[in-house]
Amino acid sequence: MYLFKAELKKELLKNKTTREVADKIGITESYLSTIFNRRKECSKLVAFCIVKYLDNEKEILDYFDRV
Repeated sequence: MYLFKAELKKELLKNKTTREVADKIGITESYLSTIFNRRKECSKLVAFCIVKYLDNEKEILDYFDRV
């Protein structure tokens, strides 16, 4: 499981909204919000989709801690 590094949220999102990201990767906006606010861990697949959609050059561990 992976836990988001909350201090990097603005850097990762840049000019995108959580709704836009959630719609694009196929999860709900509320679930994505709980991930970004560190209230819930996510699977490797979800972490991968978030990172690669927002910044194809980065890796999961650049924005998530492995738990």
